[in-house]
Amino acid sequence: MVTAQNTTKKQSIKNDDNPNVTKREVFHFDVDENDTTLYKNYFLFERAIAGLENMLSGKEPLNFKKAVFLIENAYYDGKLDWNDYNNEILRIKQILKNMIAKKNLQNLKTAGNWATFTYMSDSIPENNFQPYKYDYDSFLAENDEESRMVSRLLKIKKGNCVSLPYLYKILANEMNVEACLALVPMHVYIKHRDEKGDWWNLEMTSGTFSRSSFLMESFNVSEQAIKSGFFMKALSDKESIAFCISDLLNIYESKTGIYSNDFVRKCYIFGIKYFPMSLLQSWKYGDIKYQLDKKVTALGMTSYQQIFGNPDLEKMFYEVDSTKKFIKNAGYSTLTSEQYREKATSILNHKAKK
Repeated sequence: MVTAQNTTKKQSIKNDDNPNVTKREVFHFDVDENDTTLYKNYFLFERAIAGLENMLSGKEPLNFKKAVFLIENAYYDGKLDWNDYNNEILRIKQILKNMIAKKNLQNLKTAGNWATFTYMSDSIPENNFQPYKYDYDSFLAENDEESRMVSRLLKIKKGNCVSLPYLYKILANEMNVEACLALVPMHVYIKHRDEKGDWWNLEMTSGTFSRSSFLMESFNVSEQAIKSGFFMKALSDKESIAFCISDLLNIYESKTGIYSNDFVRKCYIFGIKYFPMSLLQSWKYGDIKYQLDKKVTALGMTSYQQIFGNPDLEKMFYEVDSTKKFIKNAGYSTLTSEQYREKATSILNHKAKK
């Protein structure tokens, strides 16, 4: 499950013109969000964003496999071993190459896609008759964060709609074949072109191919969101790595409880530069709104109507408002947990109907 940042904790100053609004509560506005001593492994997040910045700015080659490792290492508090992670991927790569050679498919440009999809989705001797599966236990739990980790997926062969397509892309990259991440609300899948150049949607949670119309209907994607590129677009390699910044921020918030500070700001500003039509806009909105509310509260104000005449607050209000409109105009939408479970279940059941 792909999640935008947690908005339940965010407080807001309400507009006096809205009769349906209740008085706002104050929530942790006295906390120093930039105090790095609040979380001892803060440096792992700095290391991760530095690595992503180097890739996106051209200082290092784009490497989705490494980007995922840096983020997951922050989640596991620095306990991941690069050699273990990388060697397992290289081991699978050799199996995929052998599968292609055995079928004499070397001349097909999508041979690597076939091998990767088959290895991950089918019960075959090459994977010891143990394909990668959706983690139903985590799906039913309230917190399924660990099932998003590729490193965990490699060990137990169970994952979710993040780790499964991420591993597919990593393996496809190793095989030098096309594999693009694509997004719908709270969900990730794979897009790639076939031998004729036609696009296909690979649903790695169920090991099936899905029609675009099915995904639109299942996840309530609007034509507006498709036109803007917010959803269902085949992401470039740069956009995929920039999208990983959202993963990093989700983990950062889960570890620290902080969703607005200098680190968060640095991350989304840099990511938006390379992927403007992304969930990072939601992080920008939440950050600026929190900081605006904090300043308004410190001045004893209870309504945005009271900020006019204060140039600094007016500027922040304009940024909040323009970002909100940008997100709306892009066709952004999300799902509740209950809606997500219903939609994801339809995806998981899609295979049985084929």
